[in-house]
This record gives sequence, C-alpha cells and structure tokens, in this order.
Amino acid sequence: MSDIYVTLSGNVTDDPRQYRFRDGSRVTSMRMAVNRRVLDQQTNTWQTRDTTYYVVRCYRGLADNVQQSIRKGHPVVVYGKLRIKQFEREGEQRFWAEIEASSVGHDLRWGITTYEKPVRAYSAGAVSDDDRQAMEDGTREWELTGRTADGARSADGGEADEAFDALVGGRSTTPAARRALGAADGEHADDTDDTEDTDDSLLPRVLAA
Repeated sequence: MSDIYVTLSGNVTDDPRQYRFRDGSRVTSMRMAVNRRVLDQQTNTWQTRDTTYYVVRCYRGLADNVQQSIRKGHPVVVYGKLRIKQFEREGEQRFWAEIEASSVGHDLRWGITTYEKPVRAYSAGAVSDDDRQAMEDGTREWELTGRTADGARSADGGEADEAFDALVGGRSTTPAARRALGAADGEHADDTDDTEDTDDSLLPRVLAA
C-alpha cells in the first residue's frame, strides 16, 4: 500500500511536548485543528462547517525545532505522511488521524516570523524501528489522556488538554474544554481567500523573539 502524504493548515491547540527516551531518541508531538470554512453567500460571512483534529509527530532535528518555535494558538502548515491509528477504549474501537511530519512552518497569512538556523552539537541518526515503536508507545498515553507513560519524560511538562481528551477519549466535556474547542473552531480558515477577516489577537504570538 502506498503512503499518503498531505498538506494541512490549521491551528495548534496546545503547546507541543517533546519526549526523550533512554537511548537519546526524541519525538515532539503536537495537536492541530483544521477548519473547513465556506463563504455564506446570503450573509457574506465565513462559516465553519466542520473541524478535524490531528496528532502531529516530529522526529530528530524537526522535533527540536518545533519544540522551540511552535506554541499554542500558532497557525501552522504541516506536510507529512498520513496514518490512521486505531485503539480500544471501554470496549469500543476508536480511530484518530496522525501525521508523521516532514515539514512544519508558520502560516504567514496570519502573521510574521523570523528564521534562525539552529546550532547543534550532535548528529541525530535515523530512528530504528524499535525506537520508533517505543516513542509511539510512550507518547500515545499523553496524546489520548494527558498522562506520560513509563520510559519517556516530557521536556516541558504542562497540563492535559481537556478538549482533545474529550474528543478522542469519549469523556464528557467540561466548560473549560468547551471553551477550548470553541476557540479552535473559530480560529483561522483553511482557505486561500485573503478577504476573510483575521484574528489580530493571534499575531503577536507568531512573532519570534
């Protein structure tokens, strides 16, 4: 079966988390919301028809760069390999979409950023199949529940994302989670029409220090 590569533009729903394993392998995971929005001809306003949520995994040098550059609320463009993951919870089979990212960048429709070449004191080799499986096992628990599994440690810590937990875990959504989901639904459109209104409150967060 051929691999499927996709390009997505959307908003990061919480700060990325990087995990380092005992063998030195690294993976940065982040969650993004992709809105499908259309122009309502009657009201001449943009309407969100649906929102799709993705887990994005970044390895090696990309993992380090994403960890340092991307934050919650940033509009991003992601290119990578699409994988549909399956898991069982409370006796039911559930699925979620995961992107193994090849490239990640800010969406410059919504702000400005600067570029800085990183300086690394080591050379990151390819991740072995065993290491990759260990990364997936170690980070999946956080992606689904917000808890860190044994064998991995977060580089930055942080609280669980209740909105994402409610989506993939089937739990009831708290008021805070509903507000988070609403914010993700309402932020930038996945379209190429520059006439749509932008959310200026997000622009300062895109500026690099």
